[in-house]
Amino acid sequence: MKRFELYEKRDTLSMELSRGMRQKLAISSGYLHDPALILLDEPLTGLDPMGIRVMKESIRERAQAGAALMVSSHLLTLVEDLCTHVLIMAKGTQKFFGTLEEARDAFSTDGEGSLEDVFFSATQEPESPASPGPGAITGTRP
Repeated sequence: MKRFELYEKRDTLSMELSRGMRQKLAISSGYLHDPALILLDEPLTGLDPMGIRVMKESIRERAQAGAALMVSSHLLTLVEDLCTHVLIMAKGTQKFFGTLEEARDAFSTDGEGSLEDVFFSATQEPESPASPGPGAITGTRP
């Protein structure tokens, strides 16, 4: 409770907590039974900078202790910072699964691109000759 700044709020109803404090409560509650597998969906939502640091540290510690963690996030810098493997999906379809290095090798020209660059490269729709590319202007004549 102290680590996630919840001790002073121990007698507060969860619905009276801020969004960030509810996020900390939910994740710390999930940690209580020391699970072997932890699924985190947008774990940094609502957290302040200190809360983000503490949460990332707790995730790393759980992984080092042997837990398997799956983090779902649109914050690609978080994924780069914490994850060893990535699953890139678009419209419900798997576009890539592998290590960060493999993703960079597959989707960036120099193998050094950011995960954001890799994501957009992996998820871009191939242009077909019959349809205009993204951002193209189409129209008809009266």
